[in-house]
Amino acid sequence: MKTLMIISIFSITSYMHGQFTNTDVIAKIKTERIDDIVSITAEGINTTEVYKSLRYVFSVFRTDATNNVSKNNQEGRFTLESNEQKKLSSTSIGIDKSDKVVVLLLIYEEDKIVGKDRLVFHEKENKNEEEVSNPDDGIELRGIVIEETKTKPGKDFYDFFYTSYTLNRINGVKIVGVYEKLSFGRSTIIQVKIEDNLIHEFLGKPDLEYLEQMSKTAIRKVYKYFKNLKNQKNSIFQY
Repeated sequence: MKTLMIISIFSITSYMHGQFTNTDVIAKIKTERIDDIVSITAEGINTTEVYKSLRYVFSVFRTDATNNVSKNNQEGRFTLESNEQKKLSSTSIGIDKSDKVVVLLLIYEEDKIVGKDRLVFHEKENKNEEEVSNPDDGIELRGIVIEETKTKPGKDFYDFFYTSYTLNRINGVKIVGVYEKLSFGRSTIIQVKIEDNLIHEFLGKPDLEYLEQMSKTAIRKVYKYFKNLKNQKNSIFQY
């Protein structure tokens, strides 16, 4: 029994540690609507007394009535002085009644997500009223896969991975990222991360069969991660 108690306390601590975003640095999405056009602004806020060197990814995901998904990314590096608030990016989108639109802002410090915000625009079922969800409404952000690749093999791997992720209906409650970084010579390292947790990495090669096999390996690891996370949450509630 004592061993079970120790495991439960460790699980709670690990689970809570993963929730610490928007503390030192806050990601904020602001909107202004004129007719069917929504102007969207991404902002970063430094709540500390320490200078911050950061990176942002500002994404818009649109799912149409036939479940086709399109994505538009803006990204860049920026700095924040102590207690500074800064506009990072802006865009305007049309809101179609038949489309679901997810707007996502991620702020990174090195490779760790430190700030996160999102909005969801969609039609309520059987109502002529638009619903706009935000991170405080109790709705989980599910099924988001972001891509930061640099080469064709990286993009090919992402396509294999995202197709498998969708077909297997993993629909994870945390953001999954496919990243690519330069290695020795002209080679690259391709990584799959869930927030700041490295799930799988390998050397990028222009070989479709190899990349497809790597995507299958990564999908198995991602599925196992989310399954363990779900079991962990169940054990937290149990104890």
